[in-house]
Amino acid sequence: MKSSMTFNILAKKKGGEWIAHCLELDIVATAESLPKLEKDMFDLITTQVDYAFTNNNLSNLYHPAPPEVWKEFYACKNHEEKEIEIKQSVKDKTDLQTFVPPWIITKTCLAQENTSA
Repeated sequence: MKSSMTFNILAKKKGGEWIAHCLELDIVATAESLPKLEKDMFDLITTQVDYAFTNNNLSNLYHPAPPEVWKEFYACKNHEEKEIEIKQSVKDKTDLQTFVPPWIITKTCLAQENTSA
């Protein structure tokens, strides 16, 4: 089994814009299309993980999203899972102090648009 970290993402379309929220990191991304949103969110998560491990700053990695975001995520029925390779920014990968997990797993929920404003 590969070493990995798992992150949950709530994605939804609001008006003409897609919004994604990473629950574990409290990172938000917006885009005009779902593929662009996914790419941007994956880039943000992998960059955050790489930076935290590379700079020995794990205590600042996790910042949970507000409870209402978690509630909406767990109420969602449309989940998909993806595995994403992390490309480490440090050149010397033999140094254990610069270890970065090679994979992240994202569990994305595509929530229905909330029409009540």
